[in-house]
Amino acid sequence: MTSLKAVEKTLSELNLLGPDGWPAWTQVLQKAHRANYGRSDDPVYLHLASKTRLGAVTLQAVQFQDFLNEDGRYLLFQLSMTDQNLLSTIQSNQVGQLAWQMPKTREYFHLTGKFYICSAPRQVTRYSPPVLPHISGTTEDLAAQRQISNQFWEAKRLEQWRKLPPKIRASFTWPMTGSTPKGPATAFQCLAMEDMTQQDPAPGSRTNNRDSVMSQDSTQNPISSPSSPSSITSFRSRWNSVTGSITGAAADQDATPLSPVSASMNKIRNDNPAKILHDIAFDNFCLLVFKPLDIVHFESAPLPPKRTIYTTDAAGQWAMNEANP
Repeated sequence: MTSLKAVEKTLSELNLLGPDGWPAWTQVLQKAHRANYGRSDDPVYLHLASKTRLGAVTLQAVQFQDFLNEDGRYLLFQLSMTDQNLLSTIQSNQVGQLAWQMPKTREYFHLTGKFYICSAPRQVTRYSPPVLPHISGTTEDLAAQRQISNQFWEAKRLEQWRKLPPKIRASFTWPMTGSTPKGPATAFQCLAMEDMTQQDPAPGSRTNNRDSVMSQDSTQNPISSPSSPSSITSFRSRWNSVTGSITGAAADQDATPLSPVSASMNKIRNDNPAKILHDIAFDNFCLLVFKPLDIVHFESAPLPPKRTIYTTDAAGQWAMNEANP
């Protein structure tokens, strides 16, 4: 009969799980991230390779957002509903490959896995966020699991939105990514946007002043600023043209009940143009959730170089193997 110590030794040698119960590669990847980027606020981009429905290979850059604290097996990226190229790529093929090169430690990660989209509750997208193990264990009712999961991911979307720098938030008000011809300069006048998802401040406070929420280029025509009613109408029109088909599809499905927080987020304040623009940007903001299934970790600094391959089986069990560099 195999002893407990023997089993523990075997698992340790295979390095299936790290000290937190997550696969060992999660600690390796997070350690490399800290060593290479530390406290830097500079955006981190990875290259995403995927295939369309017609078999064409696509290569795009995706911006890394964060690691999921509750489950280290999930990586979070930014996605805008206005980025139709990236959105259509994910919607046509859930499986993709990410290449992540660490500049300081001379490490390289090649991750193959599945993508999920965490969008605003009013949006309908393919490959909605997964149900996490700690959620699936709370109830056997699948509908209840999905509802709890949707609330969890919406809270995460809100949390990551609040972490964004004001300049990055502003970019979610801009025209469709990659579209030509380029939009007029007035379409890019929103250069900074403060978070307005908190409870409404007291009347007369500085936070309620739209000038403290928006930052525009003073050289532009102030009449066409994003805070003006005419520009708000333009933004709303463009937003409706992009999402009209999506919201129409949503009307034909059973709506998932929203939490009080989500309901308040979806309420548009028509008396505050800055809040309207903020809500449009927040609706555009999505979390692109990535769950790796196979990982190649190449370290070029040592001599000879080191290559480690992490693989998972159908039951979700991870194994680690050393390979020729």
